[in-house]
Amino acid sequence: MIMKENVKVFLIALVLGMAVAFFLSFKFQDDVVLAINPQVTYFYVASYNDSEKAQQKQEEYAHSLIYEDNGIYKIVIGVYQDRGVIALMSSYFSDLGIDFYTDEMKVDSSFLREIENYEYLIKSSEATYYESINTTILNLFDEYISINY
Repeated sequence: MIMKENVKVFLIALVLGMAVAFFLSFKFQDDVVLAINPQVTYFYVASYNDSEKAQQKQEEYAHSLIYEDNGIYKIVIGVYQDRGVIALMSSYFSDLGIDFYTDEMKVDSSFLREIENYEYLIKSSEATYYESINTTILNLFDEYISINY
């Protein structure tokens, strides 16, 4: 009799533990990913081996910067970490008729904390504000790569 009650208690505890773990894994999914693998996705419109050609192309995009990656100069138009913001800005750039590519880059968690509030602004504001918010994120990214790369 006692054995059956112990099994019942064990099964109830197991089900409760699984339910709590399931809930927490969805609630803190992005935070865990940040801690394990801090990286951003950046959007770029072109890449060149020559910095002069990259500078000429950059002039076509008012709010962009040049990111040099092992001798390849990329014209970056956006940098994001949040998956929802990546999808939103992908749609935004496509609606503007901009053909772009994406790539990922490891960063430190301090940079992610810096852009987190701006990404929240993108998710909660209208498309008319995206350009100014994006410019601020690009300025932060420019500072970050000038210090760390």
